[in-house]
Amino acid sequence: MPQPTVIAMRILLVLTLLISAFSATADPLKGKVGVYSFPDSVWWDQWMEFQSNIEAQPDDFEFEWYMLGELGSEQQLITGARRNRIQIISVSSQGMTSLVPEMGVLLAPYMFDNIEEADFVLDNYLAAPIAGLFSDLGLEVLQFTEVGWGVIYTVDKPMLEPEDLRGLTLRISPTIILQSFVESVGADYAVIELGELIPGLQTGLVNGGLTNAVFVHNVLLGQVCCVTRLKGMYEMGVNFANKRWLSGATPEQVQALKDSYTDLASMRRSVRAYVEDVIAEGEPNGTTYYDLTPEQRDRWKQASSSGLQRILDDTGSEGARLYQLLLDGKAAYARQNGE
Repeated sequence: MPQPTVIAMRILLVLTLLISAFSATADPLKGKVGVYSFPDSVWWDQWMEFQSNIEAQPDDFEFEWYMLGELGSEQQLITGARRNRIQIISVSSQGMTSLVPEMGVLLAPYMFDNIEEADFVLDNYLAAPIAGLFSDLGLEVLQFTEVGWGVIYTVDKPMLEPEDLRGLTLRISPTIILQSFVESVGADYAVIELGELIPGLQTGLVNGGLTNAVFVHNVLLGQVCCVTRLKGMYEMGVNFANKRWLSGATPEQVQALKDSYTDLASMRRSVRAYVEDVIAEGEPNGTTYYDLTPEQRDRWKQASSSGLQRILDDTGSEGARLYQLLLDGKAAYARQNGE
């Protein structure tokens, strides 16, 4: 029979473990959230919902919120998150290419034939490999998000054929994806800051640019005459957490964090509906959107085909691996749909 001293020591050990476990779950997870979101947009609404859900759990989370780009550009957010100066960030796939150039394969012109195919390939073939690439660099994927198809905006006439761009200068983000696309269709490009964009359009420094419909709506509505819906470069986003910071959370906190986001299917539906609403508001405000015919889209696809090879040349074996997974996903989607 155990001696009283032994029994007392066992009781003390059990109590110590219980207290330690309680302390680990009682401490709220603290951190900074850094994003760049347009107020009164669908993404703003989604972040406000996330913030509301998190703040409804004060025992689990204690966050500081920087929602209007106060913590810098996408590149600065990525750097801050990797150094654990910012704990949660949201970055577009173009922004991600600064850290993982292989992501450029997903943004290459006309990789996807339609949005349903893009969803299928990302969800079933690319999500896990992408998460693995960033995990190796200290960032954990919390959730994939939706940005949508890229568009071309121009000052004085629509760009309906690739040759319409020859001799023009487009404002782009500093990524090889957009550079290779612009060069492949015979145009030039300029990388200028957002604050210089409207003066640049007014003075002829640039004749247009590449972006998404929501950016046009929030920044350029009435400043440009025409927006061409290329439906050629599909862009997503990712919400990341610093890996080391997240490893200090309890499993319950990690799950609650992820559950506080809008689910991906609902997010996609709301973003796509919002984009259509934005486009409908264009013409009454002096900006007309143009859809390509299937024949026009085929000509854009053919004209920009050299862009993919440049991206593959620059991203090496890892880029080739993602490209093969993308092709496997496209083939599986075609089989599923009897194509």
